[in-house]
This record gives sequence, C-alpha cells and structure tokens, in this order.
Amino acid sequence: MEEDEAFFRENLTLSAAEWQEWGGLKGPRRREWLAVRWLLHHISGHALRLPLAKDAFSKPFFPAPARLACSLSHSQGLIGALLAEAEGGLVGCDLQVLVEKMPRLAPKFLNLREIAFVQDQTTAAQFDLLHLMWTAKESLYKAYGMKALDFRAHLQVEAFQWDGRAGTTRGTITKNDYQQHFSLWMEKGELPDGGAYVWTVCAPLAS
Repeated sequence: MEEDEAFFRENLTLSAAEWQEWGGLKGPRRREWLAVRWLLHHISGHALRLPLAKDAFSKPFFPAPARLACSLSHSQGLIGALLAEAEGGLVGCDLQVLVEKMPRLAPKFLNLREIAFVQDQTTAAQFDLLHLMWTAKESLYKAYGMKALDFRAHLQVEAFQWDGRAGTTRGTITKNDYQQHFSLWMEKGELPDGGAYVWTVCAPLAS
C-alpha cells in the first residue's frame, strides 16, 4: 500500500455494516481493511462494487453472484485479494512478509512429518519453506471458513519441490467426517525495501 487512508475512504463504497466494522478497527489495520477491499473491487472489473458480506464465522462472501468467491490477506502493509469462480466459496489466499520469528512459531502449526520435510532441505531454503507452509495452512483455514481447526492435526500440506521462486503441492483438510483435498500454488516476491514475502492460494480438487 502506498495510498493513504483518505484515498480508500473516498474511492470505496461501503455498506452501513461495513462502515460500522471498519469504525471498530485500530491502527494500521484500518488502512489495510479498506485497501484490500478496494483491491478486490479493482480486480473484479465491475464499475459498481459488488456487495461484500461476512457469514457467521466472519468469512467474507458475495451475496450475489453466488458463483463468485473471494479471500483476503494482509501482512505489514502488504495486501492481497483472491477472486475466483468457485461455487461454495472453497478458496483461500494468504501472504506473509518474511520475519525472523517464523522458525520459533513453526512447531505450533507444523506436524512432525512437515517439520521433517522442512529440515531435510538446504539451510537457505528452510526459512522460505516455513513461511510457505504457514501461508499454505492459512489459505486452507480461510477456505474452510468455519474456524475451530488445529493447524497441526486438521491441516496437512504435502512435500513439494521449491526452486526459490514458485512451487505447487496439495493440501488436505480433515476433521471428523469432513475431508477435502486442495491444490496449492505458491510464489515468493521481493519488496521495494529489499525484504521479501511469500503467498499461497488454494482451490479444491474434484472429489
């Protein structure tokens, strides 16, 4: 984001419910919230903004047309939006600026098989892979949308080849009698200040 908060407020048509939600936000989150919705509208190609609502689990969705699904993400001033034709809304996206604390957080969201996969890679690749696994699981979590998921037990990401730029793999959500397989697409990008970020999007595989 380079625009200030005033730009998004002037160029984004929001419902009364959205203005109320935005009014309860604090700090940088206020600008990110506006910016990611502006981006979603921009990529839709519609002259008038499609109404965006939230379900009982706070997952954003379009009341109409039902064939469209979306997912939103933000990280330290970087925003991302996914728009897809996916009946049922089972899509997700997540982006993450690379941060030094990620190795300390990894045991909280990776299972033993996934940790072993990361540790089997080169030292240079491991830092990227920890962030990629995080965004992969976050995208699956957003696609599921009903919360109450254990990232280690319910979200599984298969091993994949990583060349430092892009990769693809499969992920699975398994909880009680529910199971859904997903395709995952991942990339790494550079930031203007010299930092880097990764992103992942997911979409369901046919049953």
